Amino acid sequence: MNFYRLMLFIVLLQSCKFTTGYSVLALVTDFFLSSYETLRCPLGDCCNNFWIPNNTTKLQVLLKQDVFGQHIATEVVTRQIEAHLSNPSPSKPLVLSFHGWTGNGKNHFASLIAKSLYKKETESRFYHHFISTVHFPHQHSTQLYQDQIRSWVRGNVSKCAHSLFVFDEVDKMPSGVLDGIKAYLDYVDRVDGVDYRRSIFIFLSNTGGKEITKKVHDIWLKGNVKREELTVRDFERLVELGAFNEEGGGLHQSRLIEKHLIDVYVPFLPMEKMHVRLCAENEFKKHNYFPRNKEAALQKIVDGLHYYPEDKELYSTTGCKRVAQRVSLYIAEERYNNRAYERRHHDSSEL
Repeated sequence: MNFYRLMLFIVLLQSCKFTTGYSVLALVTDFFLSSYETLRCPLGDCCNNFWIPNNTTKLQVLLKQDVFGQHIATEVVTRQIEAHLSNPSPSKPLVLSFHGWTGNGKNHFASLIAKSLYKKETESRFYHHFISTVHFPHQHSTQLYQDQIRSWVRGNVSKCAHSLFVFDEVDKMPSGVLDGIKAYLDYVDRVDGVDYRRSIFIFLSNTGGKEITKKVHDIWLKGNVKREELTVRDFERLVELGAFNEEGGGLHQSRLIEKHLIDVYVPFLPMEKMHVRLCAENEFKKHNYFPRNKEAALQKIVDGLHYYPEDKELYSTTGCKRVAQRVSLYIAEERYNNRAYERRHHDSSEL
């Protein structure tokens, strides 16, 4: 009887709406679901739909808010991830390779993917970020690293098929290390009883950055194609050959390239001044700080970076990498100057 009374009470409350638009029933449902999930998953991060929502809509929003000047990467990666996640039976893991100069957003892009896939975002235990200079520092330890990487990947995918692996600084990784997981990235259902097909692997590399920049600059000189009209097809083969042939690095002469196991080579284009400006404007918003003279503030940030070629100053040598630091410094200086002005004004008023 008490159960029916409770149900009647909830139904009656359904008509009540909060100003946010959420119903009482929705809040009650969320509460019970969260409570149930806490009991079922005491560690607060389990391999299920609750903790791994795979929210591609969130990814699109984050990319629009936080990534500038990378229309190719945004379009290609969003499409690839949506296709992979919506496929009930993918034939292989999704393997993406990000290429471009430092500061153009590769690392940030990868972190946004993690934030959209997992409820705990980059703190999820199913998100694995390897840094070559930290995890694979010695050039003559390839066999050891191959064994380690096989063990790491196998162990984690065994716990959760929906794992995301990001390998950073692949250009600094000893050649051949990534070949250690070649079998896991291939078109097979299982390897030693483990299914890797729902996992995602992302390689981040500066390799090809020079070639990408040169092509973008050559197209700019010709003036017959706008930057926004460039597509992944304009760069993919160029980047693939560069990664395979460039001496040193984890993809040099790699079997992953030979066997066509990398699904797409994603070019990150050099950042122009207008993109640096957008990055700066976004940083000010993150600080919830609005300069009195917005144009002067943004121009100061933009002018504080270095650009190339020297005679034209088209592209930032560090992309948007140093923008956050510059904005923080600008805000600190402005606040210091404001306090100093207030002290002087206060002292003069007492005279």
